[in-house]
Amino acid sequence: MDDLLIDAWRGPTGHFERYTYATGRRGSDPVHVHADVQICLSLNFPGRYRSGRWTCDVPAGALSLVDAWEPHAAEDPCDRSVEARYWLLYVAPGRWDALAADIGAAPRAGIRVSTDTADAQAFATLHRRSRDGAEELELEEGLAAFLARLLPAAHRTNAAASAAKIAGDVLDRARDYVQAHALSRISLAEVARECSVSPQHLSARFRARFGVPVHRFQTLLRLDWARRLLAGGMSAGEAAAACGLSDQSHLTRHFRRYLGTTPGRYARPAGRRTRTGTASSI
Repeated sequence: MDDLLIDAWRGPTGHFERYTYATGRRGSDPVHVHADVQICLSLNFPGRYRSGRWTCDVPAGALSLVDAWEPHAAEDPCDRSVEARYWLLYVAPGRWDALAADIGAAPRAGIRVSTDTADAQAFATLHRRSRDGAEELELEEGLAAFLARLLPAAHRTNAAASAAKIAGDVLDRARDYVQAHALSRISLAEVARECSVSPQHLSARFRARFGVPVHRFQTLLRLDWARRLLAGGMSAGEAAAACGLSDQSHLTRHFRRYLGTTPGRYARPAGRRTRTGTASSI
């Protein structure tokens, strides 16, 4: 297809792409295959797959899954009256199969379409956070949570029962491990190995036990440490680096979200802070 813009990058959970097709006549791609499982969000324009002797229509706003090595061709069902935008993620079959087996989901098969709005929103969030440079721990949890709601629940009853058996002391050990490595880049798989449980079960039970996912717990620990550093006179840029954040903008975003202020306002010199209470006596 002509007039195509592509943005691509690698992340901890797979290969990400964003496609933008200019307005124009309907087009099509030749038949091709991928070594990875493809997830595609058709943001604002419908699409269509052809595979063998059958076709699969994808409405605007829907998600489509194409299995690894599935021969297929993509095409526009009509002329493009607007810019057509698509967000894609390619997940290695080994990673996909491990995640699916862990939550008791049905195996991969052909091409499937989901029109569930919540599925699309979960995928869009994962895609956006990868583009923002989120860390591996957050992206792993995001992918696991997304697949848990997307994949057919063929055998999920047994998986849920297994997850419920994770003892409280194991979850406490996971919490303590994250606390001890709060300023380091760690993965969900690393925390799970420490506790001898699967990453997906740990993620689900950790959230149920402590009310937040593992990556957010680490963020809260970093934020608490940053508050101490800022109060001690460290600059926001230095505090961000010391707390394992990629840059000052990430620290500022977390401060606004969790504390309702910015690092600069939080650590203003005492003489410039707003005074409260009664005036001091002379």
